Amino acid sequence: MESYLKNILGLHVEIRTWKDRNTLPDELRGEREFYLLEICGVTCLVIAMEASEFQMSVFLKEKERIYQHCKLPIVICFDRITSYQRKCLIESGQAFIVPDNQLFMPFLGIALQEHFKALPVAGKQLTAMAQYILLFFIYDKTGGYHSKLEISKQLDISLMNVTRGVQELEELGLLITKKKGRSSMVTMSMEQEAILDKAKSFLRNPVQKRLYVKTEDWILALPKSGREAKLVNVEWKEEEFPLTNKIRAIEKRAYLDTADSMKVVDPAWDTKEPYIELEVWRYDPARFTDKTIVDSISLSLSLMGENDDALELNINKL
Repeated sequence: MESYLKNILGLHVEIRTWKDRNTLPDELRGEREFYLLEICGVTCLVIAMEASEFQMSVFLKEKERIYQHCKLPIVICFDRITSYQRKCLIESGQAFIVPDNQLFMPFLGIALQEHFKALPVAGKQLTAMAQYILLFFIYDKTGGYHSKLEISKQLDISLMNVTRGVQELEELGLLITKKKGRSSMVTMSMEQEAILDKAKSFLRNPVQKRLYVKTEDWILALPKSGREAKLVNVEWKEEEFPLTNKIRAIEKRAYLDTADSMKVVDPAWDTKEPYIELEVWRYDPARFTDKTIVDSISLSLSLMGENDDALELNINKL
């Protein structure tokens, strides 16, 4: 959302989490995310929610109560809306944002529309966040229902990403959502093995990039991945594909936060510096680890495409 506003407005934009969210009563918080948005010195409160959960008459009453807590203009952020929903919002004077699509802030005199997107069609590959959410359910030992807010907290991703990911998985028939009170509860549409079998062709390699970095203790503490990983019930024979270096996995966000402190090494030129092969993952490789090893599904996906018959056999075992 921040990059969208900067690109569209070409103005100074800053967005941050609203720390007073917990001062609101439970019925006003719900499964919503709250942000403070500053545009050229004007601050407003952005509430991210699902269009399917929105009722204009109810929200207008809630809006008055929320305003008493923040004393700021209130803007709703939707992942997507229909042209009819847009019309109703504009007629009511309600400010709203649909990232990459629509911006209506009457208190700033801004009304922009780029285009309306059709409802998404399931693609050939899952997005990284959809795959991350799917793994959450496959490895979930309870096999029960989870709210989107709970998924957001457990996976440390935004509620908006959860909403998009769940919808993507619903379109493929992998997850189903049911209402329970004011919450949307999500569960698998079938057993774990059946889900994995149906999802196989849509799964993607979690590794975004690979690089070699100087050995550091904190990097060694990251989850083991690649050929170094030795998983339960899988026989890895060193002579079949010898290990030349240690391999660790790190989430993209963590990598970006620590990249400046890493020393990149080129093994082809530097023979003295001890190094580690580092895989930068699209989602957190530590979330579903088996002890110190990345999860078997993601590991097998990360090894796909390597031209090695012995390795391919072990991937099939995974």
